[in-house]
Amino acid sequence: MGMLAIAGGKGGVGKTTTALCLADAYVRRRRRPLVVDADRGMPNCHLYAGTSGDRGVSDVAGGVSIDAVAEPAVAPPGVDVLAGGDVAPDAYLDALPTDRPVILDTAAGAGADVGAALAAADAAVVVMTADRDAVRDGLKSAALARALGTPVVACAVVATAGDVTGIERVVEAPTVPVPAARDPLTDAAVALAHDRVAGGIGPNA
Repeated sequence: MGMLAIAGGKGGVGKTTTALCLADAYVRRRRRPLVVDADRGMPNCHLYAGTSGDRGVSDVAGGVSIDAVAEPAVAPPGVDVLAGGDVAPDAYLDALPTDRPVILDTAAGAGADVGAALAAADAAVVVMTADRDAVRDGLKSAALARALGTPVVACAVVATAGDVTGIERVVEAPTVPVPAARDPLTDAAVALAHDRVAGGIGPNA
């Protein structure tokens, strides 16, 4: 899978953590993924990953190379992070690499920035909690992705250990419960869940 968009209609459901945990799953498959913070309203991926965030997508939009601005994450190791900034995804999406996995951490909702990221991606993973409102908003994200021609290849239901077959039925994609954890980026059960999510993405994940 080349470029993967992490989407979810409701804020705070765990999209950024999911992006980094899925990147960690790529590392376990001997890949070197790049996580791109495509949320210009709340660009905080670098804070989760332990990078400085001093340079990022705004520099790439200005012509600076990815290698010059992406930073290796403290957690999870083996992942590079391109920090967010106040620039529309359209300004830098074409500059992202095609020879490595790229994971786009999108904004909440269904605005123009989310649409641009979803349209550019090869596939989408929808993130939600089991809360009724979060499920409803996640289904809207799935519908938007499909309307833009981007397949929804997996769904992560965060902070739940319950049965997600009902959610899987309505989202129409392989759906995995992701347990709650104090530090999800280092938790073995969370890692196992994201390996299952990556398994739903396909053999190249």
